[in-house]
Amino acid sequence: MMKRSLILIVFTIITMISVFLIFDVKTNYDMTIYLPKDSNTSQGLEILNEEFGTHTMIEVMVDDVTLAQGVEIKHMLYSIDHVEQIVYIDDYVNITTTPINYIPSELLDQFYVDQHIKLTVVLDLDTYSTDVDQVVSQIDAKLSNYQIALRGQSLLEMANRNLASNEILKVMLVIIPIVIALLLITSKSWFDPIIAIISLGVAVILNLGTNAFLPNISFITKTMALALQLALSIDYTLFYLHRYHELRETMSKEDAVKQALKKTFPAITASALTTFAGFLALLFMQYKIGYDIGIVLSKGIILSYLTVLALIPTITYLFDKLLLKGQHKSIIKAPKGLLKIIVKLRIPLVILMIIFIGGGFYLQSQTSYTYGTNQSLDETSRVAQDLSHISTYFDQYQQLVILVPNNQIAQEVSLSDALLLNEHVKSVQTLVTIVDPQIPRAYLDSALVSQYVGRSYTRIIIETDILSENEQMYQFSDDINQLVHTYYSDYYLVGFATTASEIRDIVTSDQLKIMLISIVSIFIILAVTFKNPIIPIFLIIIIESAIAVNMGLLYLFDIKTIYIGYLVVMSIQLGATIDYAVLLTTRYLEDRKALKAFDALNESYHKTLMTMMVSAIILSAAGFVETLFSNISSIQEIGLLLGKGTLISLLFTMFFVPIILLIFDKIIQKTMFKKASK
Repeated sequence: MMKRSLILIVFTIITMISVFLIFDVKTNYDMTIYLPKDSNTSQGLEILNEEFGTHTMIEVMVDDVTLAQGVEIKHMLYSIDHVEQIVYIDDYVNITTTPINYIPSELLDQFYVDQHIKLTVVLDLDTYSTDVDQVVSQIDAKLSNYQIALRGQSLLEMANRNLASNEILKVMLVIIPIVIALLLITSKSWFDPIIAIISLGVAVILNLGTNAFLPNISFITKTMALALQLALSIDYTLFYLHRYHELRETMSKEDAVKQALKKTFPAITASALTTFAGFLALLFMQYKIGYDIGIVLSKGIILSYLTVLALIPTITYLFDKLLLKGQHKSIIKAPKGLLKIIVKLRIPLVILMIIFIGGGFYLQSQTSYTYGTNQSLDETSRVAQDLSHISTYFDQYQQLVILVPNNQIAQEVSLSDALLLNEHVKSVQTLVTIVDPQIPRAYLDSALVSQYVGRSYTRIIIETDILSENEQMYQFSDDINQLVHTYYSDYYLVGFATTASEIRDIVTSDQLKIMLISIVSIFIILAVTFKNPIIPIFLIIIIESAIAVNMGLLYLFDIKTIYIGYLVVMSIQLGATIDYAVLLTTRYLEDRKALKAFDALNESYHKTLMTMMVSAIILSAAGFVETLFSNISSIQEIGLLLGKGTLISLLFTMFFVPIILLIFDKIIQKTMFKKASK
């Protein structure tokens, strides 16, 4: 009893500490920091910050005003904190002496359309800085007498922050009742869900709290980690509780607690290790968002595993009377006679499995992906409505910054002229396009020069009308890269188009490495667990086929998804859903020691099917909840892949694993390590 009391005290203390640590966890919204340090984008961003400082821009459109009023508004905005520069038409022409009809239309249209003016406010802040929120509030306050709209990348990131901060609570308010409801209708005691939620809650809090020891975590990881940890690790609790109730019918509570842990320990350990191995592979990605996701989720799995081993038996022992009093017949039971149907149809099912394997891998190879991190906006949000309003009068564009070595003015002129020949380049802003390149720079205003000329590099800013990620954008990025390369050997490109293209090149090269690390790690774990080298091969082929079918369906329905989502779900689906096959196979081998092949399979299938179904439905529900209730597009896409992928893995396990175990029973028995050593 002393030992159990100590366990409860230790878990209570570390859980309370973790609750306080949660508030110290830092969230990162800048996906570029996960690029390799030697990537063109990372190096370009570093040089850009060193030579030109940290900047971000907000475009302000004011309705129903004159050009002259725009100058007054400009002076009002200069009093706002962090405003470094405001670009308006008066920087290019004296509007007090020049009639509006004499201003070139290509210049006027950039700042004034149908009594709407546009000012570009340059801030000395990072695009992802939370201080942007305060700047927006000050702009609203200063211009409260006007009808205004705001546009800029920093505003999109501000919207992402607001979305992410509300996502976790919203998702958990949906997923927790679903988990409790599923446990209630499938459990053997009304108190099973309470024990499960206590265990999972402690593990989740420990994981969230220990994130404080990391420099930061991405908003993608933060948003999905909690729900995924809950859904992924509930297997361990279910494995234990279902076996405990089975043993408690013939044993004392002391013996039932010990024997349930002893008998489920191999399955729980194998399940935790295979899931951990799936996430471990993400740590080796060059694009370090994989490391971020992998370290948080793998840490969560280990904490869930340790919590189940130490805390669940203790709680079960203490609440044994309540568990017994609350026992009831399962409202939903596993379908009887399903295995007999599967066995009768084994030949057609084997043929179907072969078709799925071949077709799945072919269709997966045809699937299209996106690689950037642009997020879809809630159409009812202010950011989306302002963006739409401004775009009605002033064209929307993406910026791309080119950094080239200084003191090569003739090449800058040639490159600028060549860039303008590209049909998707709408403007080129650099010193040689703003002032006559023949004028010596020593005679120019130093403030103007410093905007475009740094210590070692010159900044060229181009605006493109390609707004979304597609093949046209990749081609544009390649064209610009090749064009700049014809003039310079030393240069850097920084912008969404080039970043997405670079991420594409990096993550696609990671695919084979991640797959091999996952497969080899899981093979070793399962080979040791089952003491057999053949079983892991069969199980991995089945789950890999389920993954291929999951991804192949995207091609059939013409759906594009973010590639990082594919890599993450590939690791989760392999590492987590193989748990179902592990549970069935572990129980089969245990029963096979005393029963014939079919009888052992019938016994194990009947006793594990409901556990597999509940676990899969919970994980699938977590995925679909993320899809339906998240407003972050990357989370929605990952959720959809996980939701349907889990169900596909469950169906593959239910229908194909029993056939494999039955058909290859003799080979499995002959290749067991124990037999080979005799």
